[in-house]
Amino acid sequence: MLDAGTFLKELHLRGALRLSRVTFRANRSTVWSLTQGGRVLNLHAAFGAAPTGELLDALATLAREGGIASKSGRRAAATVAAWPALRPALEEARRRRRNRPESACCATFGQSRYLRTVYEYFNHTRFGGALPPDLPVRLSDRMRSALGHMLPASDEGSDRRVAEIALNVDLMLEGNGVERIDTLLHEMAHVADYLLSGHRGHGKSWRDWARRVGCRPERLYDRPVRRRRRRSVAVTRVPPLPPALTAFRVD
Repeated sequence: MLDAGTFLKELHLRGALRLSRVTFRANRSTVWSLTQGGRVLNLHAAFGAAPTGELLDALATLAREGGIASKSGRRAAATVAAWPALRPALEEARRRRRNRPESACCATFGQSRYLRTVYEYFNHTRFGGALPPDLPVRLSDRMRSALGHMLPASDEGSDRRVAEIALNVDLMLEGNGVERIDTLLHEMAHVADYLLSGHRGHGKSWRDWARRVGCRPERLYDRPVRRRRRRSVAVTRVPPLPPALTAFRVD
């Protein structure tokens, strides 16, 4: 098992000199991400377990390339996704999450109405009403780098269900309008891809959904997002609804 410091040294030896830190997280879906302008590599904890030279080479390529924009970056991402220890670790994290009580929502009443209105509008206008009308959409003040997630509740064949969509509460801050809408559509595309196609992740079927509904077909969001200066500060702002959405207000 390599600790974060040793892992970082191995990546530096492979030319990923821009990295200043590696973090390990035992999450449910995120395999890797680059944050803080590509200086921090966030990895699933499974990668710390006796990584091979091939895996380290691939992660170093992702760090050097800044993601998957290049052909070599995409090849490296495929190598990382195929790491044998990854899938069991993801399934275990999802199993633990399903056995936990429902996540707390930090949204105010007004924010909940806003999210419900926008969700219903996009479900009607871009997904043809195919998504569950009562799917919970909540705000989380615990997300750090992530902007959102879609949480499956069941994997039982045609009885697939989704527990929730959650968005980072920072997306409600003024100046994050484009990012807020893109993130919600991103997660709604995951819902459609999972329920209707049976797929998870950011593969071809999800990218097809993303293009169809008008969000960026990319797994990482590289535009700057406004953040709270202090994470202890509550976000209560309710963004104004565009005129086109006023007919979809929730009573």
